[in-house]
Amino acid sequence: MGVPNGFDALCFACECVSARREGYSDPWAAIAKNRLLLDGTKEEILNLVARGPKTISQLAEALSLAPPSVHTHVSDMLRSELLRESVEWEKRYPTERYYEPNFPVVKAEERAEFAALCQELAQRAADSFEKRLPQMRRAFDKTDIAERGWEFSDIAQYLYACVQRGARELLEERGLLPQREKHRNGVAWLFWAEEPAGE
Repeated sequence: MGVPNGFDALCFACECVSARREGYSDPWAAIAKNRLLLDGTKEEILNLVARGPKTISQLAEALSLAPPSVHTHVSDMLRSELLRESVEWEKRYPTERYYEPNFPVVKAEERAEFAALCQELAQRAADSFEKRLPQMRRAFDKTDIAERGWEFSDIAQYLYACVQRGARELLEERGLLPQREKHRNGVAWLFWAEEPAGE
C-alpha cells in the first residue's frame, strides 16, 4: 500500500523505507523499494557473476540449486536489468549464455586509484560542514525544535544529509553525475557495487 497521491507525507531519511511512489532522494533506493534484490539467492548470484560471467549451470552448481530455480532468478534479474548477457563471453563460447552484472562493480584495486582523491574531497566537505556549524546552531535556535525536546545533535545527521543530497542534485543538473534511469520494468534507479577491502 502506498501513500495516496497528493498526500503531504513525510520524507524519511532514506526513501527506501518509504511507501511513497515517487523518488525524492537516493537514486539507488528504488532497488529496495521495488524488491528487485529481495532475497539472498539473487545477491549470491550477483556476487558470483561479479567475479566473472557465469552460465545458469555454473551458477546452479556453485549455489547447490536446481538449474530451473536459478533460471527463474536469472530471468527476474534480466527483467529488472540487474543482470545482462555477457556478449564478450558469448562470442568465445557461442553455445552458452553467460550473465554478468548490469551495473559497474568497482574492484578493490580500482577503488584504490580513487581513494586519496575521495578522502581529500571528504576532508574538504567535513571541514566546510564544521566551519558552518555555528551558523547552523544559530538557525536551530530560531526554530521550535528545542521546545519539542530535541537538541541540535539530534538533527545534525539530517543537516548533513541535506547538504549531500543538495550537492548530488546540483551535480546532476550540471551533467556531472548521471540521473536515475528508467528501466524496462518501469523502475528508475542507478546502482553500483564495490568489492570489500582485502579481496
